[in-house]
Amino acid sequence: MKLIEPNGAFCKQHGSITPLIAFKKGKPVGRIAAIINRSHNNYNKDQVGFFGFFDCINDAAIAKALVDAVAKIVKKEGMTSLRGPYNPSINDDCGVLTEGFETPSFISMPWNPAYYESLYRAAGLEPVRTLYSWMVPLQQETPERVNKIVTRLKKRNNISIRSIDMKNLKKEMEIIHRLYNRTLDRNWGFYPMSLDELLHAADDLKAIADPSLILFAQADGRDVAFSLSLPNMNELFHASRGRKGILRFLEMALRIQFQRPTAARLCVLGVDPEYRDKGLSALLFYEAYVRTKAKYQRSEVSWVEANNTEILEGAELMNGHRDKTYQIFEKEIHHKDHKE
Repeated sequence: MKLIEPNGAFCKQHGSITPLIAFKKGKPVGRIAAIINRSHNNYNKDQVGFFGFFDCINDAAIAKALVDAVAKIVKKEGMTSLRGPYNPSINDDCGVLTEGFETPSFISMPWNPAYYESLYRAAGLEPVRTLYSWMVPLQQETPERVNKIVTRLKKRNNISIRSIDMKNLKKEMEIIHRLYNRTLDRNWGFYPMSLDELLHAADDLKAIADPSLILFAQADGRDVAFSLSLPNMNELFHASRGRKGILRFLEMALRIQFQRPTAARLCVLGVDPEYRDKGLSALLFYEAYVRTKAKYQRSEVSWVEANNTEILEGAELMNGHRDKTYQIFEKEIHHKDHKE
């Protein structure tokens, strides 16, 4: 087996990405990337190196060689542990699928063969975080108990809900940027997203977003919470798999233009710390449910950390069930002391 290191990428703000490709008998059999994320390490006061963009045949020796090569790269940069997969950060798709292979993944969620978990373990990696996706059917009426709770919350806190204004997208993204960095800071592995990153993501968002599914909660005259749901465009991409070459891209373009997915994904829900004791998470979850139900048949809530009982209990209350499990893996990198 031979490892080839193509030209890597460098970002002044975040660090570097070094790709590696494994060849066997002249054919590519695996790939991985070593990632140095300075934004994460500076914010969390960590010395963590990351790996991502992993793909490999079912061969433990090849997977171990790829992971070992990445560990060596990040070790040279002074990192004391290796964590992943991140593609390339926690603000993008991350984790390895370990349960729920029977159905395709939703938009911006990873999918991989079932044997990946065993490859990671054989390479010396161990799980450090468990992430869930929950499937919530939308055909049923909301429980009466939930309706009463929501009505009481709205009256007690004088809360109003509004959808995003796509005509003033830059201003709206500035609000999301403020709320995102304030509301998700207690999440494991969080680091602040820059406004430039978010505005860049907004260019892609405009092509697929359903404005009725991007919500803000207002209190005391200002936006204090938000939720972001997206149509599951993966349905349309999956439906075009029978085509080859340019015909596949044409079919995908036509489906995006004229066909609506049957499902959506609740990607983010965050509440300003000053308002976390007012039931806004439950209220936004309910509003997202009701508005998604008007156009879609089901909604995936993902990803949710296994210890986020507030969101998991909300999904269960709406008759949801756990659909997929993802894990983040990590291993220590040992540095030998060199004495003069």
